[in-house]
Amino acid sequence: MKGYYFLFLEVEDERRKAFKMLVVTLVLLAAIIVVAKEKVYVLKYSWISPLEPFEQCSGAYATVFKNELERLSGGKIKVELYPSAQLGDQRASIELLVQGMIQGADVASGVFASLMYPPLEIVDMPFLFSSYEVAYLALGPYTNPFMKKLVEDCAKKTGVRILNILPFGFRHILNSKRPIRTPDDLKGLKIRTMEIVPHIKMMEALGATPVPIPWTELYTSLQTGVVDGFENTPQNILQGKFYQIQKYLTLTGHVMGVGAILISEKWFQSLPDELKVAVIDAGRAAAKAYVGITLIQDALGIQELKAKGMNVYAPTPGELKQFKDRAVPAVKAYMEERLGSDFVNEFLNSIEEIKQKMAELAK
Repeated sequence: MKGYYFLFLEVEDERRKAFKMLVVTLVLLAAIIVVAKEKVYVLKYSWISPLEPFEQCSGAYATVFKNELERLSGGKIKVELYPSAQLGDQRASIELLVQGMIQGADVASGVFASLMYPPLEIVDMPFLFSSYEVAYLALGPYTNPFMKKLVEDCAKKTGVRILNILPFGFRHILNSKRPIRTPDDLKGLKIRTMEIVPHIKMMEALGATPVPIPWTELYTSLQTGVVDGFENTPQNILQGKFYQIQKYLTLTGHVMGVGAILISEKWFQSLPDELKVAVIDAGRAAAKAYVGITLIQDALGIQELKAKGMNVYAPTPGELKQFKDRAVPAVKAYMEERLGSDFVNEFLNSIEEIKQKMAELAK
């Protein structure tokens, strides 16, 4: 009887152990299921300017984009920011994006166009936009059907989705040699451009010698005389402290600087539908910050550059017409040859339609 009792205890003990193992197994399975359901998607995001949201439009965009996307996704998307060319220049960011090493990048639209998607060159035609509002509406894939088609075509052909196309400021010409009042004053000057073919064609048409140089090498190139000047927005001139080595600034506003916010199409399509919506909504919110900072910096930038000793010249309407008359036909001819006249005219017509709608609203 005594032996039977101990046998009973042993059987009960084995049952308790089995029950405990079952409980532990169920807890672990539940934890695995929860983790699987709460998968976190990482978006590594790169750009070349500093993370200064109150001074730089790219920094403002990145700050708002990260905050909104992580909030809207309920923490299911984590955004890692890599400013100040930590991962390389714009070309390097695009290459990393294509390779899947990062999932997002902010680059000049023309750089992406030159490297991967030529139709996007169209937004770099000179003297396209009369105001920031026209530019914002004309460039937006959510406000211009032409741009929406462009975005979808780009995603299909390159594996890169353009989340936003945004104006980051009218670009002006500056140099260290002499005041520029008409295109003739550019003759003999070496002017840095981005690696954007329409910009190069434009400078050639204006009489300058264009020299493509990466942004990260520009300051040294100006110091050493590799180039005499360049063209850019007030916020970038200030951010790079170029007023220290460039004396003359001419407010040509010859082209609108355009930024392209890029994301990996493969990564985007891997998201559940509700997270895709979060990405789009976060991008649209961030776009407002981007343009807002651009407007503020443009409003304050010219006066600040004057205060720092730059000689700032605003061309007369007649002088601006000379720039326009030389630049527009040359670049348009290049665009028509490369992209087709129908494509170019469709884009130009879409801008005119937006102008007309704005005029009707103002009545």
